[in-house]
Amino acid sequence: MFLSNSTNGNQLRRRTRDSSTSIPHITSPKTKALLRERDATIASLQKQVLSLQNQLANLSKEQAIQNYHRKRQHKPRQLTPYGTTVRVSTAKSGGRRRQIVQAERSRMGRNASIATSRVLDALEGQRGNSIGGVGMGNGATTTATTTGHPHANDALLQGNSTRAILRRITDMFSSPADHVPYLKSDQFAKDLHRLNKKVRAVLEDEPRCVFLQSPAYVFGDIHGNLEDLHFFSDNIWNLGMSLTAGNFVFLGDYVDRGMSCLECVAYLFAMKLSLPHKVFLLRGNHETRDVNGWEEHYGARSFIYQCQERFGQTVGFQLWNEINETFDRMPLAAVIDQDIFCVHGGIPRPISDPNADGGRIRDILNVSKVAGINPPYEHEEDEYQQVASDCIWSDPASEEQERTSVDEETGYGDSLRGGGAICFGHKAVSDFLAQQGFSYIMRAHEAHAEGVAVSKGARVFTVFSTSKDHNQGNNAMAGCILIDFEKMQVINRSPAYRNQYIHRRDSVSLAMLSEQEI
Repeated sequence: MFLSNSTNGNQLRRRTRDSSTSIPHITSPKTKALLRERDATIASLQKQVLSLQNQLANLSKEQAIQNYHRKRQHKPRQLTPYGTTVRVSTAKSGGRRRQIVQAERSRMGRNASIATSRVLDALEGQRGNSIGGVGMGNGATTTATTTGHPHANDALLQGNSTRAILRRITDMFSSPADHVPYLKSDQFAKDLHRLNKKVRAVLEDEPRCVFLQSPAYVFGDIHGNLEDLHFFSDNIWNLGMSLTAGNFVFLGDYVDRGMSCLECVAYLFAMKLSLPHKVFLLRGNHETRDVNGWEEHYGARSFIYQCQERFGQTVGFQLWNEINETFDRMPLAAVIDQDIFCVHGGIPRPISDPNADGGRIRDILNVSKVAGINPPYEHEEDEYQQVASDCIWSDPASEEQERTSVDEETGYGDSLRGGGAICFGHKAVSDFLAQQGFSYIMRAHEAHAEGVAVSKGARVFTVFSTSKDHNQGNNAMAGCILIDFEKMQVINRSPAYRNQYIHRRDSVSLAMLSEQEI
C-alpha cells in the first residue's frame, strides 16, 4: 500500500501539532458542568443532523421502492412489528418418523428482540441487569450455577459487600411479603447505612443540573408508594433497567404520605448505584428536613416516624439524618436533548442577567454542592438558596392567580402554599423558554388524578407517579412520560390494574403487618 506525499505531510503535521499541544487538567466543577452542557449541545445537534439524514435516506428509499413496484405492478408488503419463528420437530407415528413444522407469530417489543427475550427466559432467574451477579431488573435474582453446593445461592446474600447489599434490596423489592423479617431487621438498617455512603459519593460527582439525551422516562412524585413503583417496574423495565432503552429521570418526593418510604428509597438508591449514568434522582421539597421531619403534620406517614418506628429512636433518627445528607447532594434539575427542562417544582427567578451566557441554568449550577435548603446550612448564600427553593417549591399559576397576583412585568407571584413559595405565569414561562432555548418544562409537585396534566399553552407538563394518598379518588392513575427525541408518550396505570404481589392495601406498609395479616 502506498501513501501520497500530501497524506504523509498531513499525518506529520497532525503528529507535530498533537505532540506540541498540552491539555490542561480541568478541576473546577463549574467548568466541568459548562463543558458537559456544551457536549450535550453538540450531541443534540449531531442527533438532529442524523435525524435529517435518516429522513432524507428514507425518502430516497421510499421513492426507489415506489419506482420498483410501479415497474413490477404490485403493491409492496407492509412491514409489521411481528416476527415468525419456525420450529421443526420429529414425531413417531405407526413406526414411522415424520417432521412437524410449527410456526409461531410473536409481537416484538421495543426493549429487546424475541431472540434476546427467549435467551433471557432460558437463564433461570437471570432477567435484568447484573452487577457482580446481582439482578437489577424488576427484582429478579440470579441463580448460583457455578457451584454445585445447594446453599451457594444463600452464600451470595451474606456479607456487607456492595454485591450482597444490592442483592438483598432487589430481592426485597421483588417480593416484599417474603422479606418482612429482613425489612424489620438490623441488617436492613446496616444496608441502608452503607448504601447511603456509596450513593452520596455518586451524587457528589454530579452537577446541580444534569444533561442527558433521549429516550428518557420521566417520573413524578413517588411518596412511599411501593405498589405503583412496582407497576412501572413490571411494565417499563421488566427486563431490567440496563436492558431497557433510554434513561430514567425521577423528579423527587420519594418519601412521606405513603407507608413504604424506606423500601422506595432503598430501591431507588440501589438503582442509582448500579446505573449511575442511566438513573437520575432529582430533589423535591420532601427531600428536606423541614418537610420529611414534620411528624406533627404527617404522623405515621412522615419519613422520620417510619425510620424511628422501624429501627428505634436512636438508630432511626441517625438513619433519617444520613438519608437527608444524601438528599442534600441531589441535583435540582435536568435538561433532556437541550430542549426539555425537568425540575420538581418549577422555574427559578433570575438572580443575575437572565440573557447572559447560561442564564438560569448557570444560576442552578452555582448552587452549593451540599444544600440543606429547608433549613439551609450556614455556608449557603441567600440568593442561591432562593434558586434552590424555587426549583423544589414553585407551581404554575392558576387562571385566577394570573389575573390577581402575578406580576405583569416578571410573570411571578405568591403561591397559595405560603412560606415564601412562588407561582409562575405565562410570561415567566415564555421568558424562561426563550432565554434558554428550550421548548417544554416537565415538573411534578402537584397531584392529578390522570397522572399527567398540561398547562401554560401545553408548554408545562405536570407528572404524578403515585395514585394514592392525595385525595384524588379511587380512580386516580399514576403516570409517567416517555421522551423519545421528537415524540412524547404518556404512560398511565389503570385503576383496574393489580400487581402480582400486593393488592391495593391503601398504602399500609407490609413491614408494619404481621405475617398472619399478610
